[in-house]
Amino acid sequence: MDVEPPVGDDLNRMLVSMKQQVLQRAATEPPAKPRPWARRHLGLTLGLVALLGIGGASGALALVLPSPFEAAAPASPTSTPEPSATPRATATPTFTPTAPEQDPVPRPAYDVDCATLGDQIGVGQLVEDSAPLTWGPEHFDVTNAAYLQAGALTCSWTPEGYPYAEYRVGVTVSPAGDRGREWISGLRESGLASLGEGDVSAVTCPEGTIFCNTSVVAGPWWIETTNYARPDAVTGERETLTPDTIRPVVQALLSELATVTPPRPWLVPDGAWQVSGCEALPTPAVMSEAVGGVTYEAPRDLLEEAPLTGIRTTQLKEGQCAWQSSPPPGESQVLSDISVGWISGGGWAPGTATTPGTPVQVEGADRASVQCYEEEGASCWVDVVVGDSWIRLQGSVFSEYSEDDARRLIPAAEAIIAAGTRG
Repeated sequence: MDVEPPVGDDLNRMLVSMKQQVLQRAATEPPAKPRPWARRHLGLTLGLVALLGIGGASGALALVLPSPFEAAAPASPTSTPEPSATPRATATPTFTPTAPEQDPVPRPAYDVDCATLGDQIGVGQLVEDSAPLTWGPEHFDVTNAAYLQAGALTCSWTPEGYPYAEYRVGVTVSPAGDRGREWISGLRESGLASLGEGDVSAVTCPEGTIFCNTSVVAGPWWIETTNYARPDAVTGERETLTPDTIRPVVQALLSELATVTPPRPWLVPDGAWQVSGCEALPTPAVMSEAVGGVTYEAPRDLLEEAPLTGIRTTQLKEGQCAWQSSPPPGESQVLSDISVGWISGGGWAPGTATTPGTPVQVEGADRASVQCYEEEGASCWVDVVVGDSWIRLQGSVFSEYSEDDARRLIPAAEAIIAAGTRG
């Protein structure tokens, strides 16, 4: 028997009835233990409920009504992409590297001892029985400290290390290549010839003199050499020096330095005591009163009187000044001459690189000591450490001396401390 499919109101009532039956069963029947195939049916049921809920008759017919109705082509399911999670920026921990603390005692950038250096560069070819010239801690002064703080290595060789030998070879190695280029450029412009070694160089062997000097830059290194002519053992006449005399030593040194990189420079500690120059030091009247009535002249700059090389002129930061007095004829006078040397940041040296001395109290100083030394003339001095800097106040003595003479320098040292500033 043919049955006409419901239409109009009958169709709507049928759909509503089907929806109610499905919902009632879902609400009253206890959930069964899920089985794999049941998940597929549950999905179909929920899909049907969803379609019924929106009243779409044509969609329902397409899913549940059999032929003779021709099913319409199912709509392509539109998948709604799940919103992608916004990636949260992961905080990258910031790390500020801390520079390693520098060694409290500076060392040369080319850190070898002078005996080793002499072997490396063949000093023995120029100085027979050569040995490094060493003075010992009693002779260590502010200039020695200044060379070390600049990272410079200084060596001299004489026969058997005798300090008063008539000929020698001297070498200075500094990690200041850029400054050396500027300096050598000035030497060349002044008329000096090139040695033909390294990146830039200059050499002077003045005719009729007994020495030959070179200045050479190779990469980061600036080296200077001095060669004093050897006297003939019989006649005493000096040999003739030419650039070729010192050239093998320079070549050997450049070869040693070719694979060496200078370390970071040694820095003067912040707040170190300093003074701007001789003109800022106490006046002659102040010094005279401090040491007990000796009359002095205005302080003069000792560095202006010393023969200065390019490295010492540009790299060393020490100061040296002197007050001079002329005692009356026939009289000897303790502390007739007073000199002062200082190096900012050199407070590491007294008692470490020098002989310790006897501790004394000096106003304004962190520590101080006095001592005297006699070798071809007597000298007494006060070593003062103030604000990480080193001040050495020294007096020449013509009579018998003792540390009591050195203690007479203490008021002068206090006046000098007051004349400076902490950086």
